[in-house]
Amino acid sequence: MLMQIIIKTPNELLEMSKKMWLTCLLMAQICFVIYLSLGYGLTGITTGISGWSRLNSTAYFASDPTGNSMYALHVLLAIVMIIGGSLQLIPAIRAKYTKFHRYNGRVFVMLACTISLAGMYLMIARGTVGNTLMHALTMLGGCVVILASILTVQAARKRNITKHKIWAIRLYLAANGVLFFRLMIFAWLLIFGSLGIDTATFTGPTVLTISVCSYIMPLLIAELVRYAGKTSNRVIIIATTASMMLISIVFLVGLFGVVFASWYPAIVG
Repeated sequence: MLMQIIIKTPNELLEMSKKMWLTCLLMAQICFVIYLSLGYGLTGITTGISGWSRLNSTAYFASDPTGNSMYALHVLLAIVMIIGGSLQLIPAIRAKYTKFHRYNGRVFVMLACTISLAGMYLMIARGTVGNTLMHALTMLGGCVVILASILTVQAARKRNITKHKIWAIRLYLAANGVLFFRLMIFAWLLIFGSLGIDTATFTGPTVLTISVCSYIMPLLIAELVRYAGKTSNRVIIIATTASMMLISIVFLVGLFGVVFASWYPAIVG
């Protein structure tokens, strides 16, 4: 019996690696939601949105109410989007509560597009850390979210469930690009320090590479996982499994770093 538990087929290992990755991502999302809720939500209630400046220097400008409103949309709606998006991934909910899945999906699409548009507006109006190329990559990520939203809805309306699931996963991954970036950059900082990073301007080859990876790599990995689930090639299945497990470890390391070096100090500070 013990040997039967230990010895798994490549396909079983692939399924285990997918569950491991999802578990690590959900842990990161829970921590992110707590940070946003306490850092921005509670601060906004207790001290007003002007208190957001201690969390982000571009969060509040007294002379820019439009920008402040956009920032509030970008941050606070993300809480609802993250929770709703995670619920969409649970098979039991999709199977048993089909109406909830359908309406929750519509809300997720609406929020993902709203948050992306607000983020792009803020990047143009207020700027952020990094260089122009990094900003362009982030803008591209927002455009991918909007495109994936359109194609996800179109597939659902045409009752093409297979295509709908594919684009819904792409949308979910693109919408989490900001979180992926944080996890990956803090994992790098913990393991390699500031290697390849200009800490004064937050630029450099490492920051650029991770910026690209945080938006493009998840989409490529998703395609690899989808292909691995259909093929009988053991090499591809094992390589995909190893990739998913490696990404899961990176997420855990990055989560440890971002929580204790950034999110927790920001909440209690």
